[in-house]
Amino acid sequence: MSPFEQEYRVWLEGHLAASRGERLRRLRERHGFGEKCLLEHAWWPVVGSLADLHPEYEFIAPDSSHYFMDFALLRLPMPTCLESDDFGSHARDADRRSFSRGLDRQNEISLAGWHVLRFSLDKLKENPLGCQNHVRRMLTEWYGHDDGVAGLSIYEREILRLAASCGGSFTIAEACERLGKQNTFVRPLLHRLVEMGHLQSASGEKRIHRYRIANPSGNRRY
Repeated sequence: MSPFEQEYRVWLEGHLAASRGERLRRLRERHGFGEKCLLEHAWWPVVGSLADLHPEYEFIAPDSSHYFMDFALLRLPMPTCLESDDFGSHARDADRRSFSRGLDRQNEISLAGWHVLRFSLDKLKENPLGCQNHVRRMLTEWYGHDDGVAGLSIYEREILRLAASCGGSFTIAEACERLGKQNTFVRPLLHRLVEMGHLQSASGEKRIHRYRIANPSGNRRY
């Protein structure tokens, strides 16, 4: 089983377990090939993680209308709605009322301060590199992705995201829990991030017990 498939199964099972009502029904009945195709061919090759992505995310408009997004990326400074669109199903189900509701849905999401990024299923299958480029541009333009971390591994990036999100310092045990790895795997990664200037000691000198972002006042985002 591929790393993507392993994480995808765990990720989806977690959301199924945490969902109720209409969202749970949609995860069981509507979350399928197109949505998985977006993750596998556009998102995963660039990001290498499904963290912060929420499938079948419910959005409630000011007029109390309920809409569901294929995926919500919940990250500062603004969340992003990600969609996988299948031309066949859209054309088959289209009528004037559903067409108008679809426009209302996107307008309400945008007016509420969300970014919106949509991919056609055809392009995800036929030109995945083009879709990956859109994801990279999204990370750069909307989230200030710093090319200075481009050479880091998936695990090193995830440690930096932990450091950026914890609001202070974190322990080796917390990093192990975040990555799902043992101390012997995580400690060399922490040492390398310190040597590269991304992290610094928050407790201890010869043997570091807690870590934090080396430049907490900087603008770098992970």
